[in-house]
Amino acid sequence: MRDLDLKRGPLAFISYRRHDSSAAARWLFQTIRKSFGESSAFMDTEDIRSGDDWAERINTSLTEASVMIPVIGPHWLRLTDNYGRRRIDRPDDWVHREILHALQKGVTLLPVVLSDTPMPDAEGLPKELERLHRFQAFRLRDETWEEDLGRLMARLTDLGFKRSSDRFIRYPFPRIRIRDLSYDEINEALSSLPGWEITTSDLPGQAPLKRSEIHKAFEFASFDDAIDFMAAASKHISLVDHHPRWENIWRTVSIWLSTWDIGHKVSKLDLELAQYFEALRPKYRLPRRRGSGNRHRTPNPTAASGD
Repeated sequence: MRDLDLKRGPLAFISYRRHDSSAAARWLFQTIRKSFGESSAFMDTEDIRSGDDWAERINTSLTEASVMIPVIGPHWLRLTDNYGRRRIDRPDDWVHREILHALQKGVTLLPVVLSDTPMPDAEGLPKELERLHRFQAFRLRDETWEEDLGRLMARLTDLGFKRSSDRFIRYPFPRIRIRDLSYDEINEALSSLPGWEITTSDLPGQAPLKRSEIHKAFEFASFDDAIDFMAAASKHISLVDHHPRWENIWRTVSIWLSTWDIGHKVSKLDLELAQYFEALRPKYRLPRRRGSGNRHRTPNPTAASGD
């Protein structure tokens, strides 16, 4: 292990794959900062701002990092690029580069594996990363989340991280065992969600990759009601930290739900959010029947995308 830069304070670099473990990585990042201060952890989507040079910010943080924490979920080793090649095998893959940097520079490696995910063995790793399997991993499990996370924070304390407070910290509990649902499971759930349907479409800019979603269009009595519905729902969406892909065209709000963290597939999180939208809808007036309403010119649509 290289000497920690005590003047600047130790820095934990969170390495992860967005389609594998972004939710758990975000929880871990927030917990480290809550325990040791704002400058104690780096995570790309949290620390890189508009206008920053992405590669430069990551490389600078790699240079400053005293601890590397690869967050390894069930798809970490198997994710592929647009041509079917494993990402971990590519020298230009960011996770590959981050772990290789840690191995070459002697940065302390603390792998974190989620739930029942096995630690990658040497045979499954590219030759230059084989040594990763020798490092003892921390396992974060749903049933012992606080205990496991407490052990990891204690290990960081041993490595020179200074707690920002002596008060007891209750560690946040994420659902790290998110899995995609089968077609039959989704269909069964949608039987109690009238109007929702399963859709499949291309991922923009990532062909031939596809995304699976559940979709429904809600029609309201007025444009104001449609916008108010979206504004009210936004508060709940921020609270649960799971976002829809949706758009508003005049009196209609169209919603598509999918879980970005598991490769744009439908999970229990999407069904729960659909149930919330169904519970919220009755608070707004029903649209008038055709032929009895206003004839307004349809304005340009506004859209927002999420998970």
